[in-house]
Amino acid sequence: KEMASSSGSWFSSCLITLVFLQMPAHLSGDVSKFLLAPLGGTAELPCPVSLWPAVVPKQIRWLRPSPSQRSQAVHVFRDGKDRDEELIPEYKGRTALMRDAREGSVTLQIRNVTLEDRGPYQCQIQVGNLSREGTVTLQVAAPSPGKLSSSAVALAVVLPVLGLLITAGICLIWKQRRSKENLLADHAKEKVAVTLDPDTAHPKLILSEDLRCVKLGDRKQPVPDNPQRFDFVVSVLGSEYFTAGSHYWEVYVGDKTKWILGVCSESVSRKGKVTASPANGHWLLRQSRGNEYQALTSPQTSFRLKEPPRCVGIFLDYEAGLISFYNVTDKSHIFTFTDSFSGPLRPFFEPCLHDGGKNTAPLIICSELQKSENSVVPKPEGKGQANGDVSLKVNPSLLPPQGPELLPMVSWPSDLRPALQGLQAPSF
Repeated sequence: KEMASSSGSWFSSCLITLVFLQMPAHLSGDVSKFLLAPLGGTAELPCPVSLWPAVVPKQIRWLRPSPSQRSQAVHVFRDGKDRDEELIPEYKGRTALMRDAREGSVTLQIRNVTLEDRGPYQCQIQVGNLSREGTVTLQVAAPSPGKLSSSAVALAVVLPVLGLLITAGICLIWKQRRSKENLLADHAKEKVAVTLDPDTAHPKLILSEDLRCVKLGDRKQPVPDNPQRFDFVVSVLGSEYFTAGSHYWEVYVGDKTKWILGVCSESVSRKGKVTASPANGHWLLRQSRGNEYQALTSPQTSFRLKEPPRCVGIFLDYEAGLISFYNVTDKSHIFTFTDSFSGPLRPFFEPCLHDGGKNTAPLIICSELQKSENSVVPKPEGKGQANGDVSLKVNPSLLPPQGPELLPMVSWPSDLRPALQGLQAPSF
């Protein structure tokens, strides 16, 4: 009987200890959360700051905050390497940083946990020139096997813990989804009224009178060959110049099979063939065919999306060095460029070739936008309307059928109709 009791006690203790060891440290997202780790085991502290997939932080610092003295470093990752010069001696050799680029998560691992490791830990992440931070609190559990005499006691402890873990996991998934949706909603507050600059448009592009729609024509238009105009790349720039602040705009792509959107430097070459890359002043996203997309990095970054976007949101934070793309259709993030900007930046549009008649629809800048901020530099005076000072004349056979609605051949989704209310039909 004593052996049976002892065996049951040993089994119960092992079970609880195993639960502690396997307990995921995923209770994050708010300013402060509590994590539990077993004495002598390994603690995993997830950083409450969420990163977008494929974003490489410039610096990650884990600190022990102290009200009476300067915070001390537990783990430092800078410029692609772990740094141990600034660390508290007690943590040297006991920490590791785990990053999941696909999920955008960062976790601090602390081995051989002691009671002195209890307390708050602060995570600081720097991406480009932008910094974010959050705090988690570590609690250390020290189970006493001799006091547990039956498996019933063990189950009474284990089951509530498992229930809490399941609930915490569900809450985490929900919070992450809501945080991304809220981020897109926050960006939408920075909307600017973007229009097309006819003086930059390739001669084969056709712009609407309100300068919000662009499509590829069948022949070159008789427009001046000014220095600002693209003569090889079939593209057009936005009229707005961004030199500071945060800005957001949306472009309706509908069922187009190919398009290129993004931001470029005002100084990019307009003549001849150009290789689009951040090094050459281009931060662009492309749909090449079907559900295949590329961020025009060097080399290009290819990926697929769960749901093809019918409307693409573009967010620029000049000081933070961020250019992000969003699928407005399902409120999801697509890709983020991180860089350092100098000089004016401008919106970029390319409707691409007709793709056998499947890609003839225009790119449409969504209207009902807020007024531009003061940091948008107005275009130099003296600019005329469509295509410089020359009125753009188009063969009537190229025009779509006329009707009371905007582009009557397009079936507008319900989520786009509010943005199109009051928008007059463009005259090409």
